[in-house]
Amino acid sequence: GMALLVLALAAWLGLASASEGETNSSRLCQEAPAWSINGLSPMAGVAGRVTVVALLKATPTAAPPSWHLLPRRLGGLRERLARQGTVDVRYMIINEKAPLSHAMFGELERQAPPGVPVFQPEPEDPDVWQVLGGDKDDFLIYDRCGRLAFHIQLPYSFLHFPYVESAIRFTHSKDFCGNCSLYPNTTQQVRRRGARWSQAPFSSLVFHIRKNNLTFPSGTGSALAAALSHG
Repeated sequence: GMALLVLALAAWLGLASASEGETNSSRLCQEAPAWSINGLSPMAGVAGRVTVVALLKATPTAAPPSWHLLPRRLGGLRERLARQGTVDVRYMIINEKAPLSHAMFGELERQAPPGVPVFQPEPEDPDVWQVLGGDKDDFLIYDRCGRLAFHIQLPYSFLHFPYVESAIRFTHSKDFCGNCSLYPNTTQQVRRRGARWSQAPFSSLVFHIRKNNLTFPSGTGSALAAALSHG
């Protein structure tokens, strides 16, 4: 569809070598590292649902209105996806552990959409952003089997761009990583032993968007062409 074309074109426009994103790229199609906040494990029990984890910070009330848009736009994104049939998606926000961000936790809760939980790592908790390999305004999208399908960073994570919305929609409907029995009516794709990526057109679009480029595995050209032909 059009969203697939958008992601494929974004990849083509920003194609970069996979080696630059080796550390975070290696997390793709892996289950989230274990993390907890106040003794709770928010990623527990997510099997069967797509989970969207947003690493966001509050902005001071005196800041320009545009600075508040990301937490608030998340509600509009959720509603728009639900209207299109992308339902039963779990959203959560994780605040930064740093003391200043901790002090702004109440403001972040106010800026967050209703029904989207906001978690605050306490001083005794691990730095969840660091555990997840993320940074401010990152979106991490986990598939129905709890594996990382997309990690979208600035500037592509701004919600007036289509990348986060498209990635959630794809992850909801397509088994990118392969071999997840929790996707209904889908052909299981098993990744070859010793190969990080399948060449199937949809799984080839499991990619990591870094801050200044889009990182794809080697040999993406043919898979990208296949994805475009299926758009």
